[in-house]
Amino acid sequence: MDQTHIGYTYWQQPDKNSLPEVKRIEVPVAAEMGVAIEGQSAWWPDESAEAMLPEFDRFNRQSYYIEIFNRGKTPFMYSVKSKKPWLKVSNMKGTIESQARLWVSINWAKAPAGNHSAAITVTGPRNNRITVHAFIHNSSLPVKVKVQEFVESNGCVSVEAEHYSKAIEASAVSWLKITGLGRTLSAMTPLPVTSLPQAPGGASPHLEYTMVLFSTGEVSVKAYLSPTLNFHNDQGLRYAVSFDEEPPQTIVMNADNSNRTWEQWVANNINVSVSHHNIQKPGVHTLKFWMVDPGVVLQKIVVDAGGVKPSYLGPPESFLLRPNN
Repeated sequence: MDQTHIGYTYWQQPDKNSLPEVKRIEVPVAAEMGVAIEGQSAWWPDESAEAMLPEFDRFNRQSYYIEIFNRGKTPFMYSVKSKKPWLKVSNMKGTIESQARLWVSINWAKAPAGNHSAAITVTGPRNNRITVHAFIHNSSLPVKVKVQEFVESNGCVSVEAEHYSKAIEASAVSWLKITGLGRTLSAMTPLPVTSLPQAPGGASPHLEYTMVLFSTGEVSVKAYLSPTLNFHNDQGLRYAVSFDEEPPQTIVMNADNSNRTWEQWVANNINVSVSHHNIQKPGVHTLKFWMVDPGVVLQKIVVDAGGVKPSYLGPPESFLLRPNN
């Protein structure tokens, strides 16, 4: 606590606290509207691309925000309009002194089936307008739910390791849930740690995760693993991943053995290893996480169909459909 805290330029502390240069921003007197939306780092009208909220779907029933902020000192009146009766905005008009957050949601009882879009027009001072686009995915499931299934949303399926649909064990290998080990919930690992390597496929030990995918084409499977050292001092610890009946794809979690990579794994307490797969058609699919070497500790699985954005912990767990839903 007695160390200096301000003015670091590398790992060693400076001799004394040194404040960085401070600049004062002069805010104009006239009111000027700015709009930011959930899921985007840009703001409008500064950004030239269209403002698009993340996709809404009837399984997750999300609410996303629109942030209206004042770029000047004078308060201003705003109003919000949309021609779609199934789209709801928490406050359709009001006064902005500093900023206000409006929540956008969908009345699913009135929403039409299929994929649709809606324009939300935000009007501010001097009749300046910014249009925000909302997209809904209101499709029914392709088949009746027989086992628990995680549902894709916004090009992503995220599953905590312990929430598998089925655990396949062998006479000499079992699966252990390690409560509290994961950064977001827990972890799964095969036992014993002295077991021999397994050839993935057939009835060899694996965890199954059933999910509904609407996307097709190439997807990435990101396995969030505890940063286990290559304690065998060989090619590295291995696991395998497959969808449905495709041949398992073996991944070496220690393939990058550079010191910098290891430092990042340890600092973040995670090793995110990636495999690539091809989904031929939408519907129910089973992702299989195969044991190859002992010592691999799985915390979370993320299937990225193009919608995953950078974040420290990865996307939150996807909506889970149960057989009695």
